[in-house]
Amino acid sequence: MGAFMGTESVSFTVNGCPVSVSPRHPHLLSALRDELNITSPKDGCSPSGQCGCCTVLIDGKAVVSCQQPLTKISGASITTLEGFADEDRQKFASAFAACGGLQCGFCIPGIVVRAKAQIDKKGAALAPADMARHLGAHLCRCTGYVKILEAIDAVAKNQIPTPDPCGGIGSRGVKYEAHELTLGDRGYVDDLRFPGMLHAALHLTAHARADIVSIDASAALAHPGVVTVLTAADIPGDLRVGIIYKDWPVMIPVGGRTSYAGDVLAVVVATDRIAAREAAELVKVEYSPLRPITDPASALTDSEIAVWGTDDNVLSKSTYRRGDVDRALATAAHSVTETFRTQRIEHAFLEPESTVAVPAIRGERRHLHVYSGGQGIWDDRNDIARVLGIDNESVTVELVTNGGAFGGKEDMSNQGHAALAAW
Repeated sequence: MGAFMGTESVSFTVNGCPVSVSPRHPHLLSALRDELNITSPKDGCSPSGQCGCCTVLIDGKAVVSCQQPLTKISGASITTLEGFADEDRQKFASAFAACGGLQCGFCIPGIVVRAKAQIDKKGAALAPADMARHLGAHLCRCTGYVKILEAIDAVAKNQIPTPDPCGGIGSRGVKYEAHELTLGDRGYVDDLRFPGMLHAALHLTAHARADIVSIDASAALAHPGVVTVLTAADIPGDLRVGIIYKDWPVMIPVGGRTSYAGDVLAVVVATDRIAAREAAELVKVEYSPLRPITDPASALTDSEIAVWGTDDNVLSKSTYRRGDVDRALATAAHSVTETFRTQRIEHAFLEPESTVAVPAIRGERRHLHVYSGGQGIWDDRNDIARVLGIDNESVTVELVTNGGAFGGKEDMSNQGHAALAAW
């Protein structure tokens, strides 16, 4: 990007149309999504280039766009799913729908782009094993890839199966919105666009466990494009949220203590995503670092509290007794005491969490409409209202199709921050 910082724009072609974009973008994906509003390339991991969700064609070659600096793009020809011929779009959409080649759909547009590049090269001769090797550039949490390969093979051989008509309970139906999801036309939260929309970025703690001595947002506020910076002092209602236990601070205040690496200290609101993220880096925090508590065993024996604001390191205790336990143990021929361990399982959804909050006036009342990709809109609504110090009737939460969750999006993540910034 540095080679263009003195220029006003970078020019290339997208889907056959010449375009010019700001040189501020860190990579091609940013320019496509945030300036050109082309949203079929999904942002699952930028700028890591590990998930493949942002794959596009550059001069006919499938590449991940979050790894392409604008210095490499000037003058190039970019093709996204929006630019595919209608016939090709219909073939892929029909094949993935009929074969059941998608679930959440977040990874599929990028996979379709790579499949199109291979089919253009090899046509019906494209072997599933060969295509499977190319899918090594793509992560899919939902499907296991088998049905994806079946759908691609159907397109390559031009043998698109016809779905059975849905005959009711017990019959196989086509996934709802399968066509739109395959082509990237079914928007996730981060694909939503509204007139005058602002963008927010979070400043996270630099220490997993530390006392917050001070927060200085002056440099962030002075950054071009910044509208405001919010801290815990700006929360009008309750500080903590949670489905079962209200033990998760929306932000850690001055005088508070961080409990893990993801604790939020400030929310920066700006006119665009780049400005918000740049300014979030400028928030200065004075810490008094503490020793982190890193495993359950030490938390059970440690006299220090692991989660700030709670009274005990044990979340809950459950005891199950059936019959006369003491007598059964005393008369048993053998008694075994053991500790069982299991692996940690990460939900590993591909879509990063995102929220859009839109303020409005209904009659004479202020109202907030929140677009959430979470798994519990009623819980989101309750907690958002509590954080803002308003009644539930002043908040509407609309569930937006999410790019995977698997239980990992049950608690709120950034819904409270977006709501606070919009309110």
